[in-house]
Amino acid sequence: MNRHAEFRKKKRITPKQKAAGAVMIVLGVLVFAVGLLGYLAQDWQLPAFSEWVSQVRRAREAAQNAGTRVTGAFDLNGDESGVHIFAASYHEGTAGGADYAEDAIAADDFDPGESKKSLKSSSLQFPGTKERNSLVVAEEAPVLLDSGAEASRAFKIRMAGTSKYDSLKLTVSGPAELRVWALSSMDEARRMVLYNVNNGEETAVAFAPASGAAGAVPAMTFSIPQKGTYYLTVKGDIPIALVSALLNFAIPILLLGLVLIFNGVMLLIQNWEEMKDLFCVEPVLVFFLLFVYYPVIDLIRISFTDMKILTTNEQEFIGFANYNWLFFQSGSRYFLESLTVTAIYMFWEVVITLAGGMLLALLFNRMTRSFNFMRSIVFMPKYIAVSTSAVVFLWILYSPVATGANQSEGILNYALSLFGITGPHWLIDAGTALSGILMLTGWRVVGYGMMIYLSAMKGIPGDYYEAATIDGADGVQRFRYITLPLLAPTTLFLFVTTFIASMKVFQSVDVMTGGGPGTATNVMVQWIYNLTFRDFRTARGAAVSLVFFLILLVFTAATMRVSNKSVNYDS
Repeated sequence: MNRHAEFRKKKRITPKQKAAGAVMIVLGVLVFAVGLLGYLAQDWQLPAFSEWVSQVRRAREAAQNAGTRVTGAFDLNGDESGVHIFAASYHEGTAGGADYAEDAIAADDFDPGESKKSLKSSSLQFPGTKERNSLVVAEEAPVLLDSGAEASRAFKIRMAGTSKYDSLKLTVSGPAELRVWALSSMDEARRMVLYNVNNGEETAVAFAPASGAAGAVPAMTFSIPQKGTYYLTVKGDIPIALVSALLNFAIPILLLGLVLIFNGVMLLIQNWEEMKDLFCVEPVLVFFLLFVYYPVIDLIRISFTDMKILTTNEQEFIGFANYNWLFFQSGSRYFLESLTVTAIYMFWEVVITLAGGMLLALLFNRMTRSFNFMRSIVFMPKYIAVSTSAVVFLWILYSPVATGANQSEGILNYALSLFGITGPHWLIDAGTALSGILMLTGWRVVGYGMMIYLSAMKGIPGDYYEAATIDGADGVQRFRYITLPLLAPTTLFLFVTTFIASMKVFQSVDVMTGGGPGTATNVMVQWIYNLTFRDFRTARGAAVSLVFFLILLVFTAATMRVSNKSVNYDS
């Protein structure tokens, strides 16, 4: 009775646990919503968020060009949220002293669209941009400054955050004072901030009055405490660094929200002892979600865009255009060619692994010291890196530095020439390039197949062979009716693993031929690589990858289903 009561006590969910579960669910929903917002804004580029995402990206680029981190803030009013600067002046050092310097720059000194070069005086400058000739805009009516001057033109600052473009740049050798005459292009005052390029620190903030403000435009004064290079730009209300971090880490934040929600739900329905087991498993689940399943999901998203590897921040959703190119346009021919080459390579690697591995296993199925040594020699290539092996075979089949070999001959052809045999140009001719790669493949995989079959043969009871021998069965009959059927599960394992590995072959092809000559060795993964990193068509590469993944998935599932009906796992 006591034991039963203790068991029920352990199974009971306490009020504190329920409260913790509820709090975790609420917190998880909030975190998930924040992560989802960042994911939809940056990766899916929803139009509702396009303006502030664009501003953050411009701030990132500006900060990178300026050599500092993303700082400052922005608002959601787009280009119209800028500030018009009519004139600026600065004074450095002590008046009358030897180190005293002053400089001024006025927009009226420049014409709109005059030049792509920076608009500058001796020390102050407005850097030019790639998109427009200059930053000068004409005002509809002259603007009166409190210095008594009138201005008919202005420099327009459109960006926010640490900026190399669209901002006033000032380099000083000591403490100085900067005065700026400016108006906000909005109906409200806008904050202006002076950033230190060296450390990204905010030196001073002033407010530009609204464009509708009455009277002369007052000067804003910035005190510069030390020497350095500074950028003057607009400061909005939303922190750029925080939003930039949100966009960069949207997926981990979203995943954290899901984990919190899941744990909260489990706290409401499971006791604490069972939760301990769940906490031990969760890190592995999170790892697979983040590094296995999310990339597949994002691959699907990319395949519906026009993403290019050199312009990953600028992409639009184009629907099924990439799939239309792949199945109904020029991509279909390349796809069929690549799939054919991959299938031929896969067929021969499977044959070499299964047939060669089984023959060697039968040959080396002897438990003696000499046979153990020979088995290790045959299996050793599996331990050598594919890229290293490919370089060695590249030297064997085609090496301009090999003794006695020219540009189209390698060590192998040189050895054949000693016997009067003229070898083919293995990696140069389209008809033999794939054969050259298969030489490397056979050298690497046949030992692996041998070891797998050897371990399976050692598991076959010797009584079967003794009984067959008494019944008069010879060696061929024992192999056909005992060894082969009992090795069927091992053969299935080798077939499936070799099929998947051979369909994904890349390193040996990339090192030895790069998919050439022409498309003779352009296997699927090599074609995907070339599309993405040589043609810079990331979205097309994603579409091909997804279709190729589905082909592998369907073929493997079909193989497993057929084998379950025909393979006997009883020994």
